[in-house]
Amino acid sequence: MIRYYEEKDIDKIAKIIVDDWKISYKGIIDSNYLEALNYIDRAKNIKEKYEKQKSIVYIDNEDVKGYCRFGENRDNKKEYGEIYALYIKYDERNNGIGKSLSKKAMQILKDKGYKEAVIWCLKENKNARKFYEKIGGKLCNERKITIGDKQYDEVCYKYNLE
Repeated sequence: MIRYYEEKDIDKIAKIIVDDWKISYKGIIDSNYLEALNYIDRAKNIKEKYEKQKSIVYIDNEDVKGYCRFGENRDNKKEYGEIYALYIKYDERNNGIGKSLSKKAMQILKDKGYKEAVIWCLKENKNARKFYEKIGGKLCNERKITIGDKQYDEVCYKYNLE
């Protein structure tokens, strides 16, 4: 089942995000940065954004298996929406959860009047890139992003919502 997230989900979402970063970005993002990530700080970050951002979760047997945060794009271009974050419990990957969450988020963005949506990810994150291409994303842009005190290359995938 997919639903909007609730405050009771925040600790589970924080665990999914931190665990995913530590596994997915090992060898990509500076190890000191990854080691410093923790559930408490991530949960506080999510709570600060709870009322401001739209997020959905994939629930199975009362357990949060995936999380997707989305809304107006961060480039302030009103014609397209953005999926900011898509995280799936690492051992639940390849079960259709990411596809279901991204499809639902894109439908919500479409219903809000957006004609396109974008997703940014680290250029070196080959698994995410394969997934974004598999669900129909077209590579459209690149930029630098700062994580911790280092810069990384990020790529953008665009989706037609019409």
